[in-house]
Amino acid sequence: MAHCNTILSQLAAFFPRHDFEKLATQYHQGQKFRSFNRWSQFMAMMIAQLTGRKSLRDLVGNIAVQGKRIYHLGM
Repeated sequence: MAHCNTILSQLAAFFPRHDFEKLATQYHQGQKFRSFNRWSQFMAMMIAQLTGRKSLRDLVGNIAVQGKRIYHLGM
């Protein structure tokens, strides 16, 4: 079976996760995250922007349906 990357994974490749985590720990202020880590929150907001989601409930529903595809993004 052929392997092909999704458009979302190709866009996520522009943001190296190691560099993202380094900057996030350097500039993070406030409380600790409870369920989502920084990378998952960033990817969720990127999905919301790219797909034009109107509400948080709409975004959560979309992410729940796309579970198998976003697993490979580290969410």
